[in-house]
Parts: sequence; structure tokens; C-alpha cells
Amino acid sequence: IHAPFINMTKAEEIKLGEKLGVDFGLTWSCYKGGETPCGVCDSCLLRAKAFAEAGISDPALYRPPL
Repeated sequence: IHAPFINMTKAEEIKLGEKLGVDFGLTWSCYKGGETPCGVCDSCLLRAKAFAEAGISDPALYRPPL
């Protein structure tokens, strides 16, 4: 098994992605699904925390909470 990110934090992964030119506007992993991330589920909150810790603005377009 190859697990290149096993020893990295999510913030470190985001910094690496930024360095490699990843378009994070095309990525998200919301548990609720839909056309835009909800911004309130655990997955969205973990992503927001990681971007904040990395000091990088999250380009995901979050829909208003229901």
C-alpha cells in the first residue's frame, strides 16, 4: 500500500497542493452532496480548518446553511 500523505496534516497537504498548482476551486468533499458544499458538515468544517491553518483562502463556494 502506498500512502504518501499518511504523515501529513491536512494543512500540509493544502500547502503542497498550492505549491503544485492544484485548482482547489474544483475540489470539495461535502457529506451532504449537491452542487455546492454545505459549509457545516464535518467534512466541510475540517476543510475550512485546514485552509485556515495553511493560511490559504478556500475557493469553495459554500451554500447557505439550511
